[in-house]
Amino acid sequence: MSEEATNIYGEDINLATIDASTIYTSIITALEKGAGEPLYPGDERRIYGEALVAVFVALYNTLNDTGRQTLLRYARGEVLDAIGERLDVHRLEGNKATTTMRFSLSTPRETNIIIPKWTKVTPDGENYFATDEIAVLQAGAYSVEVATSAVGNGVKFNGYAAGTITTLVDLIPYIESVTNLTPTVGGDDGEPYTKEGDDRLRERIRLAPAKRSTAGPELAYIYWAMTADSSIADVKAVSEIEHFDGTLPVYDSHAFIAGPLDEATLEVRAAKGAKRALLGNDYTADFTDNLLTITLLGDLADASSIYISINKTLEGRVKIVPLLKGGELPDTAMLTKVLETVNAKDIRPMTDVVTAVAPGTVPYDIEITYYTTPETEAEVVANVEGSDGAIVRFNQWQTEALGRDVNPDQLRRLILSPAWAENLTGAIRVDVVQPAHATVDDTQVAKFSGRLTVSHKSVTGVI
Repeated sequence: MSEEATNIYGEDINLATIDASTIYTSIITALEKGAGEPLYPGDERRIYGEALVAVFVALYNTLNDTGRQTLLRYARGEVLDAIGERLDVHRLEGNKATTTMRFSLSTPRETNIIIPKWTKVTPDGENYFATDEIAVLQAGAYSVEVATSAVGNGVKFNGYAAGTITTLVDLIPYIESVTNLTPTVGGDDGEPYTKEGDDRLRERIRLAPAKRSTAGPELAYIYWAMTADSSIADVKAVSEIEHFDGTLPVYDSHAFIAGPLDEATLEVRAAKGAKRALLGNDYTADFTDNLLTITLLGDLADASSIYISINKTLEGRVKIVPLLKGGELPDTAMLTKVLETVNAKDIRPMTDVVTAVAPGTVPYDIEITYYTTPETEAEVVANVEGSDGAIVRFNQWQTEALGRDVNPDQLRRLILSPAWAENLTGAIRVDVVQPAHATVDDTQVAKFSGRLTVSHKSVTGVI
């Protein structure tokens, strides 16, 4: 979703006049008509009308916003929830962060110690975690480990390193210490009442009509895959491809192969390993009604067989490719979750075989040199290399969507013309050595390699 605007559909729609100059003209014209004479500057009646303009502008903007809330492209918050209810689309609540806690004794006991379910622990007195199940610290043992989850959903529970959750809130006799053995991970805000959350819900509502189909359309698979987990940011659904390499017999200078073929991938040779034949010189190809007819010309016209390679779409075989927020690749557990969702009996057509796979990656490096003036050096360095600077923002933009080509011009734009806040100063010039432009297929995602080489020069004069 665009960071700049909620409306990604085209030209803005206004349901009421909100232009201040138009409202000003209407008010003054109405007053002059009522007075029966022109109202010149300084006339107290005109001054009164001018004072009303700000009030009417605010009122008309409020009315316009209220009306636009009934449209999907502008709805937000609880109004967007209500629109989603019409199509049985509901805001996703998110996930809890998880970890493994160890409860320890200094001296083993002769009897078992019960660790109740929902025993709470905390790293800082602000965020709390609770055990997922009853655990038993066996007699004679020093410790027991138990799966533990955050008490609420959200990313704020992520990122506590192993060994940092050490305070036992619900005291248990004889337990001397607690600690988390693994970092806390997996917490997700779902679709919160923020612009990002609203945008994701809006996209699912837009896709929702496709879910009613029983034929397995692309948008239906995308819709259902996005409902599997709120951390899924982008999805592609594609037919699986099979690459055919083989020999075809020739009948009267013609060879045939049937099926849903990608004619653009066709390669023809006299035999395996031979030089590739030229379309138009050595053969022609006609693809009609799922039948590819290859007509041989010139030296190939008398051949008894030819060797071809071509991609073939496997009908009824669907590949789901999800991408997580922040450009993260899905692990096996997430792919299983997606597959379970789209394979439900009331979702998947009986004739489809569905798989879920992680996106392929197209790695890129960053190597740049940018130039500043002495007066703006400190500010520009922060805007380019800071934690919220151009490089970070470029990586976020580049890796957050499937099929987004690696685009060095986007990095240049962010460095030269930063616009994510007001009054930001950009560099006066930038040399981008890497990344170079690279094509990214629909089932791939660009991925920053981590190799970052950045330098800057402070110069005087014109560059």
